[in-house]
Amino acid sequence: MVDMVRLVRAIEEVGPRNAALIARITGLPERTVRYWIKVKLPGLGFVFRPVVDESRLGLVKHLMRIRFRDDLGHAALSVLDVLGKGAYLTYYAGLMPHDEFIALVDLPVSVEDEYKSLFHELVNAGVLDSYELYPLDEVWKTSTDVRYFDFNRGTWALDIVVPDEEVEVGARTTVIRRADCEEPSLDKIDLLIVKELQKDPLQPFTQMAETLGVDEATLRYHYREHVLKGIISGYVVKWHPMGSLLRGDSVGLVLLSEVDEDMFARISNILAKIPFNRFEGISIEHALYVLIMEIPTSWLVGTLRLIRDARLPLGVEFTFIDGLRIRRFTIPYELYDDKIGWTFDKRSVYDGIDRALSLA
Repeated sequence: MVDMVRLVRAIEEVGPRNAALIARITGLPERTVRYWIKVKLPGLGFVFRPVVDESRLGLVKHLMRIRFRDDLGHAALSVLDVLGKGAYLTYYAGLMPHDEFIALVDLPVSVEDEYKSLFHELVNAGVLDSYELYPLDEVWKTSTDVRYFDFNRGTWALDIVVPDEEVEVGARTTVIRRADCEEPSLDKIDLLIVKELQKDPLQPFTQMAETLGVDEATLRYHYREHVLKGIISGYVVKWHPMGSLLRGDSVGLVLLSEVDEDMFARISNILAKIPFNRFEGISIEHALYVLIMEIPTSWLVGTLRLIRDARLPLGVEFTFIDGLRIRRFTIPYELYDDKIGWTFDKRSVYDGIDRALSLA
C-alpha cells in the first residue's frame, strides 16, 4: 500500500504538478505518483487547491456577514454573483437555519473605505438589512488528515485513535498573515497564472499559455520566479467530492465566536479530533473567530458531541451551510491593472446590482 501520509505531505509542499520531485521526496515510483495524483485521489473525492498568500498581493482577507431584505431573498444569489465578478468577493454561502450569508472578500487596503461606502448605500437603499465586515489578521488553511481515511474501501473510519506522539505529523496547516503593504510586487500575468491554478492545478503549461494568450516561456518564467516564490505558499489536499453537499453526503459547518485564550484552546482541542479540511480566521480588532468546515454526514453527530462536551461559551454561533447557495470565485484578476494597481469601480458594481434586481 502506498504511504499516503508521505504522498499527501509532499503534494502539500511542492504541489501536484511535479510528479518527478514528489517521487524523489517520497521514494515512490514516478508512475505510481502520477496515477494517485491524476486518477486515484480525485476518484476518491480529494482535490488539490493552491494556498494563495493574499498578503503578497496587497490584499486583506475579510469575513462578511450579509442579510438581505426579506422580500429580496430571491435575488440574493444574483447580487452576490455581481459582487464576485466586480467587488473582490471570493466565496459566499447561505446559512441555515437563519437566512443570512457569509462571504470571504480579498480586499485591497487602498479601497476599503470606498468598499464600505458601497454597502452602506445598499443598506440605505433597502437592498440589505445589514452587513458586517471583519478584517482577518490571521487565516489558517488546513488540509484533510488522510490517516483517518480507508483508501482500500474509500470510506472514513470512525474509530481511529491517533497516538499522541504522532499528532505533529497530522494535517498540514498554512498560516496567512494580514497584508501590511498597499503596493505589492506583481503583475497581471502572475494573477492570471494563479487564477488558472485555482481552476485546475494540474493543467499543462501549453494549455495554460494558450488559454491566457501568453508565450509559454514567459509563462514559465513568471510561474517559477514570481508565483512559486511567495504568491503560492503550498497546497491543501481537501476531501471534497463533487456534489456531496447537494446529495447530503457531507455537511458544511460555520462557527463564529468572540475569542479569548480559553475559548481558543477549547476549539483547538475539538479540531485536533476532527480530520477534515477547514478554514479558520481571527479578527483581533473585533475579537472574532470564524471556522468553516465540511464533514461527512456520518461524522455530524460525533462532531456535535465534541462541540457540546467542550462547553464553549453560550455566545458561540453554530450554523449549517445551505449546499444550494454556495459559490467560489478565483482571485480577482480582472480588477488589477499593471499601471495603477488594484481598482474598484463602485458605480459600476452598484449598477450591476441594480440590473440583477430588475431581472430577478
